Amino acid sequence: MGGLIVARFVVFVLFASSNCATDGGANVVDGGPEVAREGSVEENVISEDPLDDVTPIGEKEKQSTEDRLKLFQYDPVKLGHVHRVADESGRIMELVTAALNPPIFEIRNFLSSEECDRVINLAKEVGLENSEVDPELLPSLSDRSEDEIIHIFEELDVNMDSYLDTAELVNGLMDMAGGLLSEEDVSSLLADLELDSDHDQRLDFPEFQLSWTPEVEKSVSKWVKDKQTSNGTFRFSSTRVSDQTWLDQSSIGDATLAQLHERVVKLMQLPKEIVGSSEDLQVVRYKVGGHYHAHFDSSELDNTLPCSHTEDVFGEIRGQREPEVNSKTCRYATVLFYLNDVKEGGETAFPIADNETFSREALDTMPYDVHDLTYHCYDSNLVVKAEKGKAILWYNHLVNTSNGWVGASNQLSLHGGCELRKGEKWIANNWINIDDSYQRQMHYLELFNEGLVRRREEKLKGGEQTMEDPSDHETIEMDEEDKEVHGDRDEL
Repeated sequence: MGGLIVARFVVFVLFASSNCATDGGANVVDGGPEVAREGSVEENVISEDPLDDVTPIGEKEKQSTEDRLKLFQYDPVKLGHVHRVADESGRIMELVTAALNPPIFEIRNFLSSEECDRVINLAKEVGLENSEVDPELLPSLSDRSEDEIIHIFEELDVNMDSYLDTAELVNGLMDMAGGLLSEEDVSSLLADLELDSDHDQRLDFPEFQLSWTPEVEKSVSKWVKDKQTSNGTFRFSSTRVSDQTWLDQSSIGDATLAQLHERVVKLMQLPKEIVGSSEDLQVVRYKVGGHYHAHFDSSELDNTLPCSHTEDVFGEIRGQREPEVNSKTCRYATVLFYLNDVKEGGETAFPIADNETFSREALDTMPYDVHDLTYHCYDSNLVVKAEKGKAILWYNHLVNTSNGWVGASNQLSLHGGCELRKGEKWIANNWINIDDSYQRQMHYLELFNEGLVRRREEKLKGGEQTMEDPSDHETIEMDEEDKEVHGDRDEL
């Protein structure tokens, strides 16, 4: 399914840390194993097929909220708690709770040493490409409408004084610059590029709006590159420095990839169609100095934007869709595999996991930038060491307790890869994509089962297969729960 870009403009809101893993208070939704509330070890071994009690995806009858599929999340219970789960071969996997909010679990020996080596070799055979963020390749910020620019200005204006000071502009310039700038650098940039017309070290809305042009974007990018080459003390850290590739677990026909796919299905306790129709496995290699500053894997809920993984397919059928434009990234959960032992550095950091409360105002008063994992990795609340064969699972979204489906994004899931100090680091990301519209996701899975998703990918790779028109399929109407979240926009 390819790489997806997640918007970097984020507003932190208040969250209370608790054992709650769902939107509204429930810890476990229907369809998952019963969770022990006492003791530190889960005694129940989960081995049932998660599809046993799921209504067939192709069924056309409208399901009630009680009958339809509910998303499963493990209850973290408490730090150090262990869930024992049977994998595809019956071997027991142990999920150890590393954080409560978001629920984060470490799973040692999720992959064997041979499986790790095989994934790395497959990635090398396919070939890796540099994934360092190049500002010139980012979506043009100048394409935003005036209403969108107003909204972004309001989000960045944390103290709501109708001005953006240098601290607020650090985040606002992150995408345009392709990395992290200090407040001092922001001040210099404003002066050098004459963006601050009244020289008060802040931007009002008219000044901010004038900054959102293709010419200014190019000027910012050039300013950063010039500083890097001419000023040895200039401190700039690109958002991401690594190499990556994508492995299609369904079409490569590799036994190791197929086995890992089945293992993730057992781990997630979700229908295999959901796991199988998610993004391809992303394999990433970091060399010394490589890092990925703190970010979110999934977008916030926005009923004006469709999910990329479903809209790319529906729009391709309509012939009206440009991939990765005006959509959001919908990654319900992340399963990250460590494929080698790392000599020094390269940990995965969750800067604000388990914060009892957190707000953007508090973020801006901190003495350092929590996104910067080159210099502040070990200031994070949770730092997970990279160990060969280990996996970590976390949920990027809560579960909506009113319908058991995708709920609000969990702002405490902010995470990233710390700078590698010695050696190499290999990881793989197995994202679980779920549309926050239940009916839209179900229709997408129907198309996946019918082979349309695969034929779309083959077509994009140069094949001659054609897509069916969505009018050939019965129109699916949203139920009341979807309407509450999405309004009455068309499902296709």
